[in-house]
Parts: sequence; C-alpha cells; structure tokens
Amino acid sequence: MNDSLTYHINQALTHAEDDRDDPDPDDEKLDVFNQGWRKGVDTDKEDYGERAHSSLSWHNLGYRLGMLFGPTSPGLREEMYYWCVEQMREE
Repeated sequence: MNDSLTYHINQALTHAEDDRDDPDPDDEKLDVFNQGWRKGVDTDKEDYGERAHSSLSWHNLGYRLGMLFGPTSPGLREEMYYWCVEQMREE
C-alpha cells in the first residue's frame, strides 16, 4: 500500500463507474453527500478503502472530498455539492 499524499489524492479522483444517474440536485442527495463528507473527515472511525474508489456515488464523492479538504462549514459543503452537480450536467 502506498502512503504518499499524491497517491491518495489520485485515488480520490478516479473511479470506474459513475452511479450518480440523476444530475438534478435535491435535499436527499445533499444529505447523502454531507454524510459521506463527515465520514471522510473522520477516517479513523470508518475507512471505506477501495470500496470508495470503484464507483462514484453522492455518498462516496462527499467521502472523497471530506478526505481531501477536511472539516468544512455546511455552507461550503453545500456550495461544493452544487458545483459537482453543475460539473455533472456539463459532461
């Protein structure tokens, strides 16, 4: 296992499948995204390991970003969620 920061950042940005099939934002997806973010910040509690990198969902996208950015205000997490929605729409 590679413990370098660059390796972990690259792992956090890759995925084999995208399970986010609906680009329309809603409160339920935002809640799931926030749950993932909080778990990503507290990786001592639960580490998803490779499961977090095989496919992309709103939960593990939040998890990945939480690992990268750490504790963040709810407003900034919401802004990031909506930015991700816009990026998904443009694909």
